[in-house]
Amino acid sequence: MWNSIWLQRQVLASFLVIFVGSFLVTITLYHFSEKNHGLSAESSARQYGWRYGPTAFLTVVLSLWVQVDYANKILMPWREMRQGQTTADRSVLLEYISPLILTSFWRSIKKRHWVVTASISGILLIQLATVFSTGLFVLEPTTLTQDGVPMGIKSKFHGSDFRLTNSSSTIGTSPAILYYGTRVHGLTPHAGVDVYHGLVVPDFAPENATASGTNYTSTVQGAQANLDCEYFPALNNATKTGLPWRSINSQFFVLNVTTPSCSISNIIVGQGPDHNAYHQPNATQAYQGYFGDYLCDPDIRNDMFGYSGFAAPNPSNTTVDHRIVMTLVDLRFPARGDVLGASPFYFYIHNLTVAVCKAGYTLGDYDVTYMHGIDGQRKTWSAEQVSNSSSEIPGFSPIQLGAAVQSSLDQSYLGTGGQDWVLSEQVPSFYQILSAMNGNVSIGHFMEPQRLIDSATSAFNGIAAQLINKHMMKPSNETVNGSLLYHEDRLFVRALSVGFMGASFLLLAVLSTIILFFRPWNVVPSDPGSIGATALILAESYTLRRLLMGLGSARSPQISERLSSYKFQTVVSQIPQRTFTLVPTEHGGGGGEPATECQEEVANPAQSSQHWWVPSAVKWWFQSIAIVLPLILIAVLEVIQRLSDQHNGFVELSTTGFTITHGFSTYVPAVVAFVIASMYASMQLSVSILAPWLALHRGSAPASRSLFLNLTNRLAPHRMFLAFKNGNTGEVLIMIATFLAAWLPILVSGLYITISASASQTITLAQSDVFDFALNNLFYEDDLAGTIAGLISLDNLPYPEWTYGDLAFNRLEASNVPKTSDSSEEEVPFAATLQATRPSLNCTVVPHDAMIASWDPTEYENVPEDLAPLNLTSVVPWGCAAPNGNVTHVPWFQGFALPKNGSEIYFGHASILTWGDDILLGNRAIDTDFNHAEATTYSPSTVANWVGGFGCPSLAVTLGRGSASRAFHVTKSSLLTYDFDISVTSILCTQHLSTVSAGVTLSLPSLGVISPSSPPIPDERTAQYLTTKLSNYSGSIFEFPLNNFLLTLDSGTGSVSIPAPSTSSGAQNQLDAFVEVLATANTSLPIDSLIGHNQSQTQNLIDATSRLYKTYMTQAIDRNMRSADLSSTSFTTTPSFPNHLRLKQEKAPKIALQVLLGIMSLCAIVSRVMLRDMEKLVPHNPCSIAGRASLFADGEVSTRKLVPYGAEWQTGTELTKSGVYEGWLFSLGWWESLGVYKYGVDIGWIDRGGKADI
Repeated sequence: MWNSIWLQRQVLASFLVIFVGSFLVTITLYHFSEKNHGLSAESSARQYGWRYGPTAFLTVVLSLWVQVDYANKILMPWREMRQGQTTADRSVLLEYISPLILTSFWRSIKKRHWVVTASISGILLIQLATVFSTGLFVLEPTTLTQDGVPMGIKSKFHGSDFRLTNSSSTIGTSPAILYYGTRVHGLTPHAGVDVYHGLVVPDFAPENATASGTNYTSTVQGAQANLDCEYFPALNNATKTGLPWRSINSQFFVLNVTTPSCSISNIIVGQGPDHNAYHQPNATQAYQGYFGDYLCDPDIRNDMFGYSGFAAPNPSNTTVDHRIVMTLVDLRFPARGDVLGASPFYFYIHNLTVAVCKAGYTLGDYDVTYMHGIDGQRKTWSAEQVSNSSSEIPGFSPIQLGAAVQSSLDQSYLGTGGQDWVLSEQVPSFYQILSAMNGNVSIGHFMEPQRLIDSATSAFNGIAAQLINKHMMKPSNETVNGSLLYHEDRLFVRALSVGFMGASFLLLAVLSTIILFFRPWNVVPSDPGSIGATALILAESYTLRRLLMGLGSARSPQISERLSSYKFQTVVSQIPQRTFTLVPTEHGGGGGEPATECQEEVANPAQSSQHWWVPSAVKWWFQSIAIVLPLILIAVLEVIQRLSDQHNGFVELSTTGFTITHGFSTYVPAVVAFVIASMYASMQLSVSILAPWLALHRGSAPASRSLFLNLTNRLAPHRMFLAFKNGNTGEVLIMIATFLAAWLPILVSGLYITISASASQTITLAQSDVFDFALNNLFYEDDLAGTIAGLISLDNLPYPEWTYGDLAFNRLEASNVPKTSDSSEEEVPFAATLQATRPSLNCTVVPHDAMIASWDPTEYENVPEDLAPLNLTSVVPWGCAAPNGNVTHVPWFQGFALPKNGSEIYFGHASILTWGDDILLGNRAIDTDFNHAEATTYSPSTVANWVGGFGCPSLAVTLGRGSASRAFHVTKSSLLTYDFDISVTSILCTQHLSTVSAGVTLSLPSLGVISPSSPPIPDERTAQYLTTKLSNYSGSIFEFPLNNFLLTLDSGTGSVSIPAPSTSSGAQNQLDAFVEVLATANTSLPIDSLIGHNQSQTQNLIDATSRLYKTYMTQAIDRNMRSADLSSTSFTTTPSFPNHLRLKQEKAPKIALQVLLGIMSLCAIVSRVMLRDMEKLVPHNPCSIAGRASLFADGEVSTRKLVPYGAEWQTGTELTKSGVYEGWLFSLGWWESLGVYKYGVDIGWIDRGGKADI
């Protein structure tokens, strides 16, 4: 018996191994993908193996399994007949080859042919697995962790140099100022400082460099400040008293605080006008706040501080407990029109709020994660506490924290307090901070106790965090182990694909086992795939041949009706010789008429309508769809490719919908590819079935090209070779198209990839403000601009938003900003051209010969005894742009003091100038801080016209070096006079503002932060000076009296020490903060290069002064001169937003698909033309045994004339050797025999005219 090679045990066992192995491999890959956060690091450039491999493998498996399925289908009727008599519909009429796969599947279930069901199910499962294999692997941006990475700790907690006494302190202004700037003005805090939670952790970084954006984590020690407060009811407990050692005329209110754990005596909670001075005329109410750290010792009278005979306690005493007491009082008093006058005749407390707090800090271990910021500027971090500790910072007790915070606040000057500066006392810095934190409300807002406690706790903890970071963190070189959190494109195995593929492989393994045990085996003598094999068997089956005579032109229902009363079985006979016979046995009446009766009923084909059996895949409508659909896909692919190229992807993927979109982009194209491939496979199957009949129809075809031409159960290369060998060009073309169609699912598996890309989107930027230079003259207030200028100059503080260098930009607000795909909010840079306001100075040098240095005995009592007063008198030309009558020169007096011992020192200061009719005033900053005894106040009109209003120089800087020497003794006054050996330079500067267009790189979402790696580039061609109108002048010279700048600059610089010349110590230098910054911020220029009379030295001083002024004035404009913009100026830009998951179409597989689809359509068109007569070949389905046999029953092809005994047992090679059908030609068509027209296959050339002679 003949058996298919595809049903042998070895082959089916191999399939079983393949499917079980595929299941194990798939599950294993998924396991390691989940365990290791992906299989490996990959890039889309290396996608061919992992993207095309699974689909290609399953495509090959499918092509092999189809052969198993074909063998089961074609052998099943023979198996039924081999097992015994069976009805026609289960034997000679049964066929599974030509119907659609689902039709065959349902038919096999109805017939209970489970082996066929299993093989068809196998095809469907392999196709399902192939579809999901296109999405088995996906490349995803992944966050990974690397443990055991050495981390270098940059700092550690240590208070070894902490000092806080009544007379000195190592604590400066920075903690309070930095908190104020960070909390109120959005300045960037130092890494490791969380001002919102009062937490400080050391900065650290991997010892080996990491890429920007990498997160790194380690467990380190952290310190967290805390302030535990409770409300203390004290409205009726305050006592009015006088404290003459603090103010002779002022009235004070003092309060005793007693709690179960602490008693404090005589805390000042309110003060009347000093020297009866009202700052705000006609005021009747004032809010005053006090903040202080007190010892829990009732014997200490806290109102005695300042009394000459009172020994103040040590503020850092750790032997007794401390409490922070915050008070806020609502004072009421009579109105008064003049600022100065008699004492108010009533003065009382309307309301009083008191909070008593215990301050401290705790140490603990924290899991800290740092993330590199853009260009290293914004290094974000997070911390999570893992444990507490009872330890303390060495040298700094938690008890001392409150006093240290108070020390920083006492030294800080943030301004006068604005609306709350009512009487003589300005608002303390702490309460100014609370006000600014809450939108610059009046401090009366905090009269509500819980509001005061909440805001004060937040502020205290933030200041304490800055203090600990600034003063209790020391450099360190320790190393700890940590972990890196970094992003990498990783190859993942998708769970959805694994689920379907794994289930498919398991079912396929079961199906392979079923087929292995129940396959059709030993049921037919030779390969039944060719139509010639049916003719050979029919030659021995005489009864069946007679039964089918006259049915060659019949339709399938007619054949079924004829055979419905018969049962069929196959019989193998060994005597007299081995034969294989298909035997029909009648089991009912009707339908057993002789063939001659049927023959008489067949009409003349020329006079009757003809009906032909045509598979759907050969019909014109089906092939039209098969031709047009690839062409449509070619166009669709091209459109998508253009969109993908233009926008770096054509679909935006969200993190939540990634799986759905990814599935759509992989599985759906695979399904479409299978649909097209199935259409072409159907066309190929139909053509292969009809190919031998077409050869016979064309006439005079040898057996090798017709009867034994079998194209259906061959692998693709073999099938194309046979078709080409036999000259069947039309069949070859459709087979080529089908072979190419099999590659479609493979190629679509790599058609779409997911990338992390930048997506362009149009953003609208609207200007939200304009600069109004009349809003603030900067004499009393500058909203921390001076402090920030100091921090920028000496502490490398990043420029605040909307400023950079000497450029101040108008604020912009962005709309239509897309949400990022993750929570990291990575900055998105974009370029824009903006108009900036730029301050500048124009300075002139006071001639050296115009300056006279002299000893000034009138200042003797105003300087320490060891210093000699120096009066530097200059006669300078009238330097204003507008004339002042006949004034041509004015004298200018400046005072300094040099050591009497002859030591050489540096001296100098900056001054704001006032140009009068006969004198130029300007001798350092004017103290307006009423926390100082020598503070002075001026009327608004005086301040508004401080410089003079003539367009004058408003800023002067003097810097010198020299010594004093004793001259001679004056008997009458018993005083010594001194000569001075000095070198001094003075410059006078006018202020100017200009606008200039600058190319600037901004970023979203921060928008206003400008990176130093991409500084603005001004276009000097667009620069234009702004003009102003003063009382006596209109032009480009502005007269801002920058007094607050000179007063507050040291709040940002802290204690700056300039080494003195070699003969003295730096402590003897007489330099103000402005000059100290000039000499410190410009480290490349020593201070001596700024002093002298040659051009380079004077220019150095001018340049240094200009740099510092520009730094300050830019911040002053930014913070004090913005007003709402009503013009709604706006423009659009198109930044590219990164880290967007985008679906991208790859060009290479797209082109390959287009080429294949184009070739397929072309092959289908040409094949259709060449095989156009294929629709009129056979009148019924020739795939069943009866359908084939009926076309041979009336001719001589299946008679002993041509077929020797035993030929049905021979293989194709044996038939060729024995010469069966050798030399004969065969045709398919009509012929007439005894007046009856017959249709079928016979020898020679036949047609309607009859049989040709052979």
